Amino acid sequence: MILVIILDFLVVVTLLVVAMQKGFTATLPVAAFFLVLFPEESKISIGGLFDITTQRLVVLMLFFLVLLMTKQRGASPEKLPLKGWIVLLTVWWTLSAINSIAFTDSAKSLFSLLLDYIAVYVIYAKYVPDVETVKKVLFGLASGVIVCSVFGVMEAYGHWSVISLFPVEIHRFGASGDLYQDTARGLRVQSTFGHPILFGTALALAIPMTLYLLSLAKKGRRKTFLWIGILLMFTCIFKASSRGPWMALAASLALLLFFGRGKIKKYMVIISMLTLTVLVVRPGVWETIWNDYAATVDPTSYQGQSYQYRYELYSLVSERLDQSFDRMLLGFGPQSFPMLHLTGKIEGRTMSFASCDSAFAELWAETGYVGLLIVCLMLALVIFRTVRCARRLPSPDNRLCLLFFVNLAAFCFEMTNAEIFGWGQQAIMLWIVIALTSTYPYLVKATLPSEEEIAAVDILVNEYHTVSS
Repeated sequence: MILVIILDFLVVVTLLVVAMQKGFTATLPVAAFFLVLFPEESKISIGGLFDITTQRLVVLMLFFLVLLMTKQRGASPEKLPLKGWIVLLTVWWTLSAINSIAFTDSAKSLFSLLLDYIAVYVIYAKYVPDVETVKKVLFGLASGVIVCSVFGVMEAYGHWSVISLFPVEIHRFGASGDLYQDTARGLRVQSTFGHPILFGTALALAIPMTLYLLSLAKKGRRKTFLWIGILLMFTCIFKASSRGPWMALAASLALLLFFGRGKIKKYMVIISMLTLTVLVVRPGVWETIWNDYAATVDPTSYQGQSYQYRYELYSLVSERLDQSFDRMLLGFGPQSFPMLHLTGKIEGRTMSFASCDSAFAELWAETGYVGLLIVCLMLALVIFRTVRCARRLPSPDNRLCLLFFVNLAAFCFEMTNAEIFGWGQQAIMLWIVIALTSTYPYLVKATLPSEEEIAAVDILVNEYHTVSS
């Protein structure tokens, strides 16, 4: 507990000093770094009612600084982008929580949605004043994951977890602080994240971010830092031994290779050559990947049953929801999935579905058909907007839209493989990316030199405003 208090004190002082010396805008990248870095175990419990995590303290500090310092938002939109969808999501989760079979857990989940994610979205959608700050926020996110990767490498090769420094917490995967030992895959690194697949998802988002930032870097020290970070992150995503993040990262890098422009395409070629070299020099790496693939398609193996688990999960959720009309609409309440005690059969073996290995299945079970539809439509709208930005914004401004697209697509793919929407630092990364995606066209418009370019982006901005309202 003393460590948590010291860290919280340092976080508050750092944000205050940065705000006083450089202004509120400068705190946004620093806050993004803190939001990614600290684990769920870094928290102070308030009488069993709710927890003040370090992330929540960061968010509260940002709102305090907004009230204290912010008078001008630069080129960011006057009205909150996606406002209607955010209100709809909040209202539906509230109704679902009221109708929940586990009201206390659902109320805490609703509180988490509002403070951990929507509040973060509001801050980064309304108070990022210019394109340069967008890039700095991305650097903050990437830097946070790079530092987490340092801890991940220590975990992989030193068999020591940084979480062991924090108070022990019993969560859905056992006691915190212990090394994560998988039945079939051995030690899997998770750094400050709650599970290896959460860490893997964050890495799948951060590696393309880092490559984009590397393509912009001009100073030698920053380039060195980012290259070292990329090597550390690749090591950690391999050691996390999570198939979903491997696939998400491979697809993201392929998109950057084929559609990227400028230096990022050159760096992708370098990464590809380094990857091939590692596979040749260290055949054990390729053997591990191939064995994981072979086990996945083998229904009798642990990994194969884990893969089939996800398909059976959707069937079980559908059957349970269809038993009642109000549950079809509202679900069983946020964070209620463990209370459903679902059981099913895989390869003739009866299994208890204690965890939900799909964010879409969990949203479906906990918030009903309507709740799932709200999230899916909102994510689809954000991705569609990103594609429109990539096509309509002038070069090189549209290159950042490609990064947003691969991040959003990778996260949505990962939502089919794990419950990553409602907890963990990677979910905070998602909401920050959504916020930056939503505000980016407004910021680009302020930098355009010609009336023709401004008129073209005006059409895009007006479309954003219309849909958001």
